[in-house]
Amino acid sequence: MTKETLVQALQAEGLKVSNDGVSIPEARDASFMVAGPGENVQVGKVTKVELRENVICFETAKSERYWFTYDLVLGLRICTAEAAKERKERAGFSR
Repeated sequence: MTKETLVQALQAEGLKVSNDGVSIPEARDASFMVAGPGENVQVGKVTKVELRENVICFETAKSERYWFTYDLVLGLRICTAEAAKERKERAGFSR
């Protein structure tokens, strides 16, 4: 994904993107898919995205910071925190 494509996706979700990046409100749940060696990695519960010239940084709710080049970012998922919670409660098998 290019920086421009990522910015367009974030703006399409109604997020205000500045030159430094974007903060994800608590009412939203954001995850990013990143290409890894042999398998893809999901960076979940992202609260802040820093948009540097050649790299991107995802900061999580646990204050973890993950740095990647833009070409490794495959996609993103943003939903309301309520929708994410409902999906977790319904996961698995039920009767």
